[in-house]
Amino acid sequence: MALSPLDIQNKDFSVKMRGYNQDEVDDFLDQVTKDYEDALQKNRELEKSLKHAEEKLQYFNELKDALNQSIIVAQDTADKVKNSANKESEMIVTSAENSARETIVEAERKSNSMIADAESKATQILTEAIERARQLANETDDLKKKTRVFHQRLSLMLETQLEQVKSEEWEELLTPFSNYVGESHTVVKEVLAGNLDKENDSSVNSEQGEEASDITVDETLEVLEPETTEK
Repeated sequence: MALSPLDIQNKDFSVKMRGYNQDEVDDFLDQVTKDYEDALQKNRELEKSLKHAEEKLQYFNELKDALNQSIIVAQDTADKVKNSANKESEMIVTSAENSARETIVEAERKSNSMIADAESKATQILTEAIERARQLANETDDLKKKTRVFHQRLSLMLETQLEQVKSEEWEELLTPFSNYVGESHTVVKEVLAGNLDKENDSSVNSEQGEEASDITVDETLEVLEPETTEK
């Protein structure tokens, strides 16, 4: 068992003849006791310091372990975040590519549909225009045929009437009555002379009417013939 300063201080020695000086021994013991107390105090302080240092060391070791664990967790989390970010970026890129591909396909589909509609409408318009042109051509040919038939019938009618006018019956009917009256019928000739003047006036009026009728017929033919020629 270790000695305490109190044990040293209370230590008694027996006295013998020719022994050590008791005062010197007491003084030395007091000094040893003091030094021993100082040593014990320093030892206690050192033990406290050591304990504190050990506690700090344990704290730092625990902190180091915690930091190492945090670093490991952080590294693992960083790896997971990195992998997740890579996967997410790949998904975003894939989604963007799919969306772009779908957009291109949809745009091509709409473009093809618009082109097909335009071609269909153009074909329909062209077909309608061709059909209308064919109808107009048929109508024009029909009008030409009708005009030609009318012209032929009108010409035939005028020729027939002209032949009738030039017939011998008309010449006989138009022969003056005076040719049948002899020289001895003076009174009859005077009456015929008066009637002849009236007939001449009537003949002038009739000729004017015939000229007007001829002009109307000629104008009709002039109007119809150019149309027939153009069509």
